[in-house]
Amino acid sequence: MKPIGPFSTSPRGLVRLAIGNVASGVYLAVVAVVTALVVHDLWFTDHEDASFAAVGLIAVASPTMPVVLAGGTLGGDALLGSTGFFWAAFAVSVLVQSLGVGALARMATGARRHEPRTHGG
Repeated sequence: MKPIGPFSTSPRGLVRLAIGNVASGVYLAVVAVVTALVVHDLWFTDHEDASFAAVGLIAVASPTMPVVLAGGTLGGDALLGSTGFFWAAFAVSVLVQSLGVGALARMATGARRHEPRTHGG
């Protein structure tokens, strides 16, 4: 049974939507640059007061990042305050957004799904 509409529900199709097109690639490249700048700021720059470097990460992962962080409040202050939770929320948010960018690009361009090749035809 083939999926209805422009989306493939197979894992391979989801991966292709998330990282296998130009729009998602551009989004992920922007995320990589911002992440590199933030990591550099956090690890190699001394600040006399608090650094707002993480705001850049939240900005490139919005609107899903604030939703995931808000969901973390259900786990309590210890979970929400942990660095591991922040980076996991960031990774999940970026992947969800990359999937969304790929889906929007597919809908906007009218690109068809990759159909299986038939042999001998």
